[in-house]
Order: sequence, then C-alpha cells, then structure tokens
Amino acid sequence: MASLAPKYGVSAVFLSRVCARLNIPRPSRGYWARKRSGQRLEIPPLPAPTVGIPSEWRRGDQLPRTAVPKPIISNPKKAGSQSLILMGVLSSFTKGRVAGDGYLKPVKRNLPDFVVTEPSLSRAASALQKLANRFHDAKCRISVACSDGGYTRKVLGNEQGRLKRSGFETDLWSPRSPTLVFIDEVAIGLSIYEQTVEKEMVYLDGRYVPVKEAKELKPGLWDRKAKTLYSRSTQRIASKRLCLRAYSPYPRVNWEHTWTEDKGSLAKQCDDIVAYLLDRAMTVTLEVEEADRQADEDRKRWEAESAIAFLRHERSLIIRAREESQKNLQEIIETWSHDRKVQAFFDDIAAKSVAMNNEDRARLLSKVHEAKNLLACADSAEALMSWVPPPPKPTD
Repeated sequence: MASLAPKYGVSAVFLSRVCARLNIPRPSRGYWARKRSGQRLEIPPLPAPTVGIPSEWRRGDQLPRTAVPKPIISNPKKAGSQSLILMGVLSSFTKGRVAGDGYLKPVKRNLPDFVVTEPSLSRAASALQKLANRFHDAKCRISVACSDGGYTRKVLGNEQGRLKRSGFETDLWSPRSPTLVFIDEVAIGLSIYEQTVEKEMVYLDGRYVPVKEAKELKPGLWDRKAKTLYSRSTQRIASKRLCLRAYSPYPRVNWEHTWTEDKGSLAKQCDDIVAYLLDRAMTVTLEVEEADRQADEDRKRWEAESAIAFLRHERSLIIRAREESQKNLQEIIETWSHDRKVQAFFDDIAAKSVAMNNEDRARLLSKVHEAKNLLACADSAEALMSWVPPPPKPTD
C-alpha cells in the first residue's frame, strides 16, 4: 500500500479501502516481515467478478460503494459445523515450520488439536469435520475450549506421536486450548495425531531417510561393489496412520480411549466413535460429580487442618512471647539486684568516711562520685516501665 499509493495520488489507507471495496486480496499485517524471514506464504487468487461488487477503479473516482451480499447457507442442518472450519484453516498449519521428525509446527496455537505431518493433515481435518457433523445431528458441538474454562489437554507420549529428536527440539507444538466435544454439560477432549512406527533409517544427503526410499533415490550406491557404506539405525517416524484419542479434560478424572486406523480410516469409524462417546458421557458425568464431591471433601478437610494448624501456630507464638517476657523481667530484676549491691557498697564507704579527716574524706567522696558515674545504675521504675507484659495464657 505504501509503495503503490503515491502512484495513484492517494494515501495508503484510502488505497486499502479501495481494495476492500473491490474485493481484491492484499497482504495482511506482518506479511513482508514473515516473507523476509523465509516463511512460505500463499498468495490468494483474485476472486471472480460478483454481482453488486465493482470490478475497477480509476484515480479521481469516488470510493466505490457495494451492496454486501447476505451469506447463504446451503444446508442449515450442518451450519453448526461451519465453526470448525473457521477456528483453524489448514493453511495455518502449512504456513508454519516442519520439525525434524516431520510433524507440523504452525505459527498459531488457537487451532484444532492436530499433531500430524503435512500429507496426513487433510485427512485429519476431514475426519474431525465428519465427527462435527455427526455430533451436530446429535445436538452436540465441537469447539476449541475457552482459555478460562478450566479444561486441560492430555499430552501425547512418545509411543503415540510427535517425537523429540534432540535436545534442541524443546518447543514442540501443541494447541493453546484443547479441542472439546460438549455432550449436554459434559466435555470430552479430542486429539487427532499421526502414530509413529519404528523403521530402519539411513543418513543420506543431510537427512534421515528410510532404507527403502534411499535405495529408490540412489540405487547405484547400494551395489555390493560400491565402497561407500551407510550405517543404519532404527528410529521412530510418522506412519501416516491417524489415531483419535478421546480423553477427560477434567483434572481429577483420568480417562482416555483411542481409535486407530489399523482396521479402517477414522472417517469410516465416525458412527461408532459418536455412539461410544454419547454412551461414555453418561458415566463421565457421574465420575465428574464424584470427583467434585471428593474435591469438596478434600477442601473441607484442608480447611479444618489449616484451622488447627493456625491455632497451634498462634498458641506457639503466645507461649514464645510469654517466655520472652518472663526472661526480660528476670533480667530487669537481676539488674536491679546488682544495682542494689553496688549502692550498698557506696553507702558503706560513705558511712566509714565520717571518721576520716576532711582532706581524706573529700578525696574519698570524689572517687565515690566518679565510680557512681562510671557504673550509672538504672532506675528500677524506668526499667519496669520498659518491660512488655506477656499476652494472656492460652487455653488448653
């Protein structure tokens, strides 16, 4: 927009409004930065002319006015399943990166729970779309959970898919929120992932390739007369077999069930999957209620134990404060007793000085005065005023 607008003598904002009125696709925000970073970005084709939408604009013309056509839903029965397409288009998966194990790493996280490679992406989306249609017929819906819904996503293990090849691949992709099917008031999590399988691999041209594929790529290198040797290793790779895992998104209810493509595609198993989950939702409801009841009992028990612990802590603080107060009082009394002894010592000297001559008596009383200033006995009343009395004795 910034480079083309001066050519037509308008601002970039005005030119973008012209493109919007003519239904001309234009680069989105951040397009050029992502392109410079090396991302693969698709350019949408120019839409076909539509009745009511202008097809051209010239400099000096007014901003074209269009009559926005109303959306048409060909099959109202399947209208609920359209939200599944909107919450995560396939292009969001393919625009991202590809991990070392071949699994997709889309740049967005608000997407359906697909953990697959690019060749299996369309089949996974078709299976989830078919499930959405079947659940819509049963008055249920599939959607991505809200961030504050309290639902948790069950993480995939290495035996299920999405392997971690090295210590550098720590940012394995996962959706921000789980994909859920809501059956009445019960939520069941859904994950579609591509299963892994162990295969014999060989490192060829900077990447690990299955031995069978490597022999097809470079058959001459596998001749017995060739001197080059390639070390083989057994690794887990994507198998192109999809699996659907249904699980409990409630933290206190641990349950899951998996359907694989060993006996048929997921799309062909949709009816059985829906029937099983509709029946399972009834027992999940009871398990969630039992978990909530147990959580309430645990909370009450914790509150009671916390109250007892708080009372014990308060009692210990009171006992410690009384002990500190008693110790402080004993120190005040011991100080007073010591001061009384010192004062009695000086009084005895003063009494004996009466029999002395005036010169010796004056010299002795001067030393008594300096000694008193050096010792500086504290006043017992002031010492007691500084004493902090203890709190009341705790009851048993």
